[in-house]
Amino acid sequence: MGNHHGHNHHHGSKNILVAFFLNFTFAIIELIGGYYTNSVAIISDAIHDFGDSLALLFSYFAEKLSQKEANENYTFGYRRFSILSAFINGLILFLGSLYVIYEATGRILNPEAVKPEGMIFLAILGICVNSFAAYRLSKDEGLNSKMVMYHLFEDLLGWVAVLIVSIILLFKPWYQLDSILSILISLVILRGVYKNLKKVGAIFLQKFPDDLKLASLKDEVSELDLVQDIHAIKGLSIDDTSYYLSFHIKVPSDTMIKEVDLLRAKMKLILKKYGVEDSTIEFESICE
Repeated sequence: MGNHHGHNHHHGSKNILVAFFLNFTFAIIELIGGYYTNSVAIISDAIHDFGDSLALLFSYFAEKLSQKEANENYTFGYRRFSILSAFINGLILFLGSLYVIYEATGRILNPEAVKPEGMIFLAILGICVNSFAAYRLSKDEGLNSKMVMYHLFEDLLGWVAVLIVSIILLFKPWYQLDSILSILISLVILRGVYKNLKKVGAIFLQKFPDDLKLASLKDEVSELDLVQDIHAIKGLSIDDTSYYLSFHIKVPSDTMIKEVDLLRAKMKLILKKYGVEDSTIEFESICE
């Protein structure tokens, strides 16, 4: 069982690395192609791809770091490094998108000619590269891989839009379409960045996890023998999928230590089911 998990983990890291090299190489090609075709839509997608490349690289190192055990310096382990990388990546994408919107707005007012033939070639190449990368990652089960695959699918839709616009530009000189498309791509990116930064901010500010089903968890714990009351609940997210929880449990005053130990073990099993990997449980006695 352990070997199987390890193999999947290694396989996921390898596919993320393959997707990174594909994305990064293609982003450089896009930047050169965007300059050659004078297309701000392709340049905006190049910035998006550079951002995605960073996200892929961070995801790869987060996969590696997450394997490290907790120590006296990082008592909760290294999983929050992925959250930090998501924050840095979000800021880069945010600033890049604002720059593209600024450039594209100027071009709507003063349209510049673009080379649609070059755009068509880059769009087809973009569809092929992103399809291949998404296919590689579709085989993995990890959250990182699923999130990266979602980004690649978004890119794929963006390239389909570039292809449609460039075909129109072959027949009609509606060069504003290129600028409008780049603004739309940037707005889609900004929407995703906003959602991610909001989530990252909540984790860093130690907001109680939205995804943790507390009411259901409390019901399960309360149904255990000897549990009279559960209170003083505090929780936070370690990363986007695992949580820390602390709470107090009231038990009868004549409860034996071995009964408390057994009760704690049962609670830990319940907590693990809800993604709570670390917890502090304090027991209080009550007079019957």
